[in-house]
Amino acid sequence: MEKIIITISRQYGSGGRHIGEMLAKKLNLSFYDKELIEVVAERTGINKQFLESKEEKFTNDNLFFSAFHKEIFSSPFASTVRNSTLDKIFEIQREVIINIANQGNCVIIGRCASFILKENYECFNVFIHAPNKERIHRITNEYGVKMENAETQLKNTDKYRANYYKYYTGGDWGNMTNYNLTIDSGYFDSEAVCDIIINAIKKNK
Repeated sequence: MEKIIITISRQYGSGGRHIGEMLAKKLNLSFYDKELIEVVAERTGINKQFLESKEEKFTNDNLFFSAFHKEIFSSPFASTVRNSTLDKIFEIQREVIINIANQGNCVIIGRCASFILKENYECFNVFIHAPNKERIHRITNEYGVKMENAETQLKNTDKYRANYYKYYTGGDWGNMTNYNLTIDSGYFDSEAVCDIIINAIKKNK
């Protein structure tokens, strides 16, 4: 197969990370998810646990970060210069994603990768979603989330990701026009989802 870069955006609890990892193994591609956190931690000196807690989240507390971190960074859609650790994290993460794409043959999970790479790279962009019932089943059985907290956590995590995407891209997270393929992982099992993605890529080559 020719050089291919696959980006996977996903609803929380849809199994997007698992599908991406499985897909990478099937196609013998490099896989990037939590590995990106380690690179950003090394380059910034920011605590890895802190980075994990802020993964793909944009909330009002970024103003709180500004009081303690004086580095100056600009959001791609900022009308004014922003003083935010989140902006620093995003900018370094963007550079890392571009470097990864330059190496080719990879699967990248989330982090606005489809937007970051859209101008200069030929990517196959996928969005994984699922009904709430399926997502709740996954996060309670696989992620250890308590049933009474599951629905709230679904809503909050999706909201954080949507806000993060909006802030850094100006677009709407989950908008099907941003992707080459959207798949319901509640209707298809992970193996079938991978096969659908692989077949779609092959037909485009």
